[in-house]
Amino acid sequence: MQDIVFKTTRHIVSLIAEINELKGRIEGCGVKVAYKPALQKEAFLRNALGSTAIEGYVLSLPEVKALAAEKNPGRELNIAERAVFNYLAAIRFVQKASKKPFTQNMILKLHKITAEGTLKSGEAGEYRKIQNYVVDGLGSVIYRPPAAGKVIMLMQELEKWIKTKAIDYPAEIASGIIHYKFVSIHPFIDGNGRVGRLLGLWELLRRNFDTLHIFSVDDVIYRHKKNYYLALQSASGGDLTGWLEFYLEAVAQALTEAWKRVLEAGVVSMGKDITLTPKQEKTLSLLRGAGRLSVKELSAALKITVQGTHFILKPLQKAGIVIRTGGRKTGKYELTD
Repeated sequence: MQDIVFKTTRHIVSLIAEINELKGRIEGCGVKVAYKPALQKEAFLRNALGSTAIEGYVLSLPEVKALAAEKNPGRELNIAERAVFNYLAAIRFVQKASKKPFTQNMILKLHKITAEGTLKSGEAGEYRKIQNYVVDGLGSVIYRPPAAGKVIMLMQELEKWIKTKAIDYPAEIASGIIHYKFVSIHPFIDGNGRVGRLLGLWELLRRNFDTLHIFSVDDVIYRHKKNYYLALQSASGGDLTGWLEFYLEAVAQALTEAWKRVLEAGVVSMGKDITLTPKQEKTLSLLRGAGRLSVKELSAALKITVQGTHFILKPLQKAGIVIRTGGRKTGKYELTD
């Protein structure tokens, strides 16, 4: 594979620092909450929605959620539904395979899962045997991938780079490089964008970057689809600087949005490690909305006894998440800053 060329711009350095700070903040959040599966599910659905919508298979979030619940649809899916259903299965495959090394067979299997039933030509799970092209919305050719006869060699070089060189770069940089290098080879007749984004996710998982699985890069990319394609085109001359700046911006935004969802759900980073009960979650939500509440006010809102409310508050106080001002009976409770 050709040497990786990009400039370590101030913007890239700043984005890596921002990403590391956000990642550390999320992972170091002091409360392991019962709603984490819900955040993971939302990221899972948004990844599938975003990546398939980029390719024109547009469904609403409720429609994607309904498909995710159908392990074996008892009906015929239209092509957009099939693309999303496949992508959901492909994400599950990547999550399970994330600790395994990249191999040609794994990538072929990933493509088969992703593209089955959606290809206009070519076979799912097989490298192309003809020349393909990338066209714009008007049908004009904007990129001519390498000849079909070079695909296997180029994919072998990419596999070798991933196994031996990717570790030399931060995970988010390596993820962006793999994403770009794969789509530049364009080894399949169709489905290259979806598989490229999945390989980017695979690298993040493989490198333990996405430990909580609660952020969605593909959803961000979809909302900036035009800039996504422009950034990919900017790297066609061999300099990946512009592309990596875009990709890191997408990762940073995805983490920012994940952190906002964590805060909205009531997690406060206090360096403590507890698990919230549903009543404690509601207590934090009440305090966040009202500012300060007495134990009687909390008791009435929670519909439990005052003694039960004190029992709920005690571990939150011990963890430094909630503080009381005033006496035990007359004081008020509030969230710490």
